[in-house]
Amino acid sequence: MGIGDEEKFAELRWALALAELTVGELWLKYFALGGSAGQFELEAYICAVHSFPPLERDLLAQAFNEQFMSLPVEVRIPYSSDPDEEQDP
Repeated sequence: MGIGDEEKFAELRWALALAELTVGELWLKYFALGGSAGQFELEAYICAVHSFPPLERDLLAQAFNEQFMSLPVEVRIPYSSDPDEEQDP
């Protein structure tokens, strides 16, 4: 984990609370989009003790972003390929 990564993982944990989802609910959304990690691995990733390749991070970002579209918030989790954003952890 590099410098600044802990802040990014803290933002993921903040996003989970803002999305009004449990880890299990987030995992179901991520899995439905084609995510291949198990719920335990997803929780470990959010807690910064497991890594995800870019595709899995993008599927997780998509799961968050779809949830945010149904809520009165203007939040977006960037994808690993977003040219204007730093890469996700």
